[in-house]
Amino acid sequence: MSEPEYQFEKTALRKFLLNRRSSYTKDQKITNNLHIHIQPLIKSFGGNYVSVFQAYNNEIDTSELINYLLSRNISICLPSILESNKKMVFRTWSKGENLIKGKFGILEPETSKEIVIPSILLMPLLAFDENGNRLGYGGGFYDKFIAEMEDKDQNLLKIGVAFSFQKIQQVPTDIHDKKLDWILTEKYLYKA
Repeated sequence: MSEPEYQFEKTALRKFLLNRRSSYTKDQKITNNLHIHIQPLIKSFGGNYVSVFQAYNNEIDTSELINYLLSRNISICLPSILESNKKMVFRTWSKGENLIKGKFGILEPETSKEIVIPSILLMPLLAFDENGNRLGYGGGFYDKFIAEMEDKDQNLLKIGVAFSFQKIQQVPTDIHDKKLDWILTEKYLYKA
């Protein structure tokens, strides 16, 4: 498959999956147990920060997950896009602190908050497969951050967070796409 065909396939798949997620979340009453399924991994957590995200555009709700992490006295951080170089960093955040709309309208910590490196990276996605491949939104922000951490020999546990219906047979990938270690959904947690 040529590069233009490959990019067209990914773009079409993204559009389809965004529409499917939007329809599904409007029509279904979803029991969300992210905060329960994550417990086996978090109980042995010995790192500094867990990066989580504020749900956006019909993503799975992370509020109970955030509450669980905070109840365990785990420091959390949220992704933030630097306008100057289009790079993703992670800033500290505590419940009740102000959030601002970032580059894509996604809520992120104020720019005065400290930039940190998480030990666990909880990532939103559009689709995943059994092999730990993740289809993101096309900006490559998470893949670039993971590559940067790999270059620095920084250990990073990568967990994709999504609805279980977002699983597909095979995610189209290229050399820049980074695999997930775990998949966390409202129904289960499994090692990729």
